[in-house]
Amino acid sequence: MKLLKYILPLVLIASCKKEKLLTYDTKDNVYFNYVQQVTVRLDTLSISFAYSPANIKDSTFLMPVQVTGAPADVDREYSVVVDPSSTASAADHYVLPQKFVIRAGKLTDSFPIKLLRAKDLQDTTKTIILNIRANANFNTDLQKIPVSGDTINTLSFKFYVSDVLQAGPYWTGVFAPYFGSFSIKKVQLMNQVVGMPLNFPIAGIYDLNLSADASFYAISMSRYLQDQAAAGSTVYENDGITPMTMGANYQ
Repeated sequence: MKLLKYILPLVLIASCKKEKLLTYDTKDNVYFNYVQQVTVRLDTLSISFAYSPANIKDSTFLMPVQVTGAPADVDREYSVVVDPSSTASAADHYVLPQKFVIRAGKLTDSFPIKLLRAKDLQDTTKTIILNIRANANFNTDLQKIPVSGDTINTLSFKFYVSDVLQAGPYWTGVFAPYFGSFSIKKVQLMNQVVGMPLNFPIAGIYDLNLSADASFYAISMSRYLQDQAAAGSTVYENDGITPMTMGANYQ
C-alpha cells in the first residue's frame, strides 16, 4: 500500500500529457464457461441416467457460455458444432437448439442440451463433443485457461452420457468403510430396501450429515442381509457365490 501512494501521483501527472487515445478495435470472444462448485472449472462432464427413476426419459442440461467485451443492446448469435468424433447421434441421444444466442444486455448466457435416455446407454457410454466456432459476431482466441497445473479447453466441451450405475470417485476413499465393495446390485438393493438414493455415492459426499446418513444405510442394510441369511435366503452378489456384505464395521 505504501508503494501505491508514491506511484499514483506519477500516474496522474503522466496522464495529463496529451496522447492519441487507444481504442478497442477487435471482435469479442466467446467461450464455454462451465464452473462446478463455484471454483472448479471443467471441460468434461459425465452424466448418467442410472441415478434417475425409470420413468425419466430425458434430461436437459444448460451449458453456460461467456463473452468478452461489453454487453450489446441486441441479441448476438454464436456458432456451436458437434465434433465428428462424437459417438452419440442426434435425435437418438441428444437434441440441440436451432440457434445459439447471447441475449441483449448479457455477457453470460446458456443454451439447453436435451439428453435422451436411449436404450443403448445401458450397455455403452456415448460421447457428445461440442466445439465453439468463430463467426461474424465473435472470435475464438481464448482457447486455453490454466487451472491447477493443467489447462482447460474453453472452446470444446465433452459429455460422457450413460445409463449405468458407477462407483464414482468417492466410493473407495469414503463409502467403502460403510458399504464394502461396490456393485450395481448392492446399490440398487439398498435403494429398494433402506431407501438410499441411487446417487448417494456420487452426491452424498456433499451432505453435511454424510457420516450419520451413511451409517444409517449401512446398519439398516446389514440387518436386512443378516435377517435374510437367517431365514435361509442369503443375498449374493451377481456371481451367485459371494454373499453381499456391508463395510467391515457394519457386518
